[in-house]
Amino acid sequence: MSPSLYRRLPGTLYSAVVMELFERLAYYGMVLVLGLYLVQRIGIRPEVYGTVYGIFTAALYFLPLLAGALADRFGYRPALIVAFATLAGGYWLLGTATSFPLICGALGLIAVGGSIIKPTISGTITRTTADGPLRTVGFGLYYMMINAGGLLGPVIAAQVRNRAEFHYVFWVSAGACALMLLQALLAFREPVTVAQRAAGKPLRQVFVEILRVLRNGRFVALLVIFSGFWGMINILFGFMPLYLETFSDLVAAEAAIDRVVPLSRLLGRWLNPEVFIALDSLLIVLLQAPVSHATRRWQTVTAMLVGTAVATGSWVLPALSPAAAVVALGIVIWSLGEMSCSARFFQYCGSIAPPDQVAVYLGYSFLSIFLGNLYSGPWGGLLYQRFIADPQAAGLPPSPVLFFAGVMAMGAAATVGLLLYSRRPGPAHDA
Repeated sequence: MSPSLYRRLPGTLYSAVVMELFERLAYYGMVLVLGLYLVQRIGIRPEVYGTVYGIFTAALYFLPLLAGALADRFGYRPALIVAFATLAGGYWLLGTATSFPLICGALGLIAVGGSIIKPTISGTITRTTADGPLRTVGFGLYYMMINAGGLLGPVIAAQVRNRAEFHYVFWVSAGACALMLLQALLAFREPVTVAQRAAGKPLRQVFVEILRVLRNGRFVALLVIFSGFWGMINILFGFMPLYLETFSDLVAAEAAIDRVVPLSRLLGRWLNPEVFIALDSLLIVLLQAPVSHATRRWQTVTAMLVGTAVATGSWVLPALSPAAAVVALGIVIWSLGEMSCSARFFQYCGSIAPPDQVAVYLGYSFLSIFLGNLYSGPWGGLLYQRFIADPQAAGLPPSPVLFFAGVMAMGAAATVGLLLYSRRPGPAHDA
């Protein structure tokens, strides 16, 4: 990619992607330790945590549909100011609260603030670049910042909670968002003109579009079927840190790694569960391009089917053994499956949309993630409570195999559903 293209990107775009980096850093630093904090420190039952976690993560993918329309109507700069003020307040409250209602309130604030960020940053890139190579570079930089935040957030969270009280993790996230609030106030330039605001989509149109899209039975079937894949991702982030903290000897794994790469000399203890799960983000950064190239000739639905099957099968490894090396291999296999199918899902959503409604269908394809998050949180909490937490409390051996079998059931349903879906003839523009 020519460096001249990066030099042509406007300052407002760079300001926006830096905000995205800090927002993702704050989010991933929080969400990968949330279960550890609420279950092990605050004492919330896993099944209750799962319900709260499912509603929280689902809201992050439904509220942007409304927030995007409001940002278009009232301006991106005011939207970002409100978003980062809300996020900073939510993270600060999460680090302070010990009562269940206040914790739920804090997560509600974070969901609202995060839902404003998603459409506003991507909208800024669209509005500040012309269609073509420059916009491609802009979105490439945007996704780079998302993955960088997914890597840095857990590493910072591990360093903070290894050296200070646990709640400082959430206060660091609050500080990151407070810095971006200052940037929104002082450096960000409004990309939406007064005329564009006046022509923005009214909120009622969002609901009209949702109803229109949901009348397409083939599209709705795809959203429901593939929600099982997104549900597995949600459990990976929400419950695997709890599993690792309980069953895996990460201290021994860290010592083994230090014999090859002495990271502990610089970082002290570093291989916390959140860092371990961040291996998924690292692999995506390193391997997404090669995997996409290797599968480029596959039909889209074939790539989705194979990727979902591989991702589902990867859970067998942590079910068989909690050893760090075995779980790590499972995450590697999971990541290969994720890279094969996640991006292709959005490509397929565009292919089955009517030609004049592709953008609308792509926007509402996130309803699949909303649905998967909504039911996977309570399902994961129920499984963890029944097969791991309750037996431990009773002095009985836990049953991780049954827990992971329940997780795999979502992926198996998605795989079978995709297989049946692919055999049903669709419109001529299906890929």
